[in-house]
Amino acid sequence: MAIHTNRTLLTQQEAAKALGVSVRRITDLRRAGDLDSLHGEAGRYLIVADSVRRYALVAGRGGRPYSPQMAFAALYLISGEPVPWLDAQRRYRLKRYLRETEAADLVRLTRRRAQTREYWCRDSLMDKVRESIRISGATGRLADLFHLAPGTIVEGYADVPTAKQMIHDCRLRLGGEPTGVRLRTAVALPAHDGNDGSPAMPLGVCAADLAESDDPRERRAGVETLGRLLAAFKDESR
Repeated sequence: MAIHTNRTLLTQQEAAKALGVSVRRITDLRRAGDLDSLHGEAGRYLIVADSVRRYALVAGRGGRPYSPQMAFAALYLISGEPVPWLDAQRRYRLKRYLRETEAADLVRLTRRRAQTREYWCRDSLMDKVRESIRISGATGRLADLFHLAPGTIVEGYADVPTAKQMIHDCRLRLGGEPTGVRLRTAVALPAHDGNDGSPAMPLGVCAADLAESDDPRERRAGVETLGRLLAAFKDESR
């Protein structure tokens, strides 16, 4: 039986049935980061139902998802940002791929850039959360870029050490209600110069986050923005 917090959790058997695949395949998808999971009792993993839904939208489409480094590079490039972690050869190859890519495909190809978890947080500690992450999605001032109302959830990225420290210091509670923080923990989060504190993520990353949203308006805004960024990138590359 599914267990309910603020999000539905499924056993691996239930997730396998929903996707029409084997339990072993669910294990593979979980380990690859395509399905979000929590460590349950007796060492068993529970699969976040939202991630099953998201995976079902892209299952069966061609092309392997990018590595975290390549996923961030793709979204940074279309945002006009430098990608110093790629050598010249890989940068050239990625630019060539992007010239042949559409927005919906880019959402699928970049989906492994981070692990996403949702948390409850005390109101008095929300400012500390904002200071610790690089905001994304439609958080705060970013909402205006997508013609959306600011979301009630603070969403953003942190590297693994920062995420662990913030979860402890801000007393974040996984699965608590109501959800206040959507934290995207990235093993390959691009560095920034630090002169402006914790800046927002580039527009392409914010758009990709919205394109994965359960909210139809956010999802549409994300995909449309990715489409515009890709079109501008292709025009400049001609």
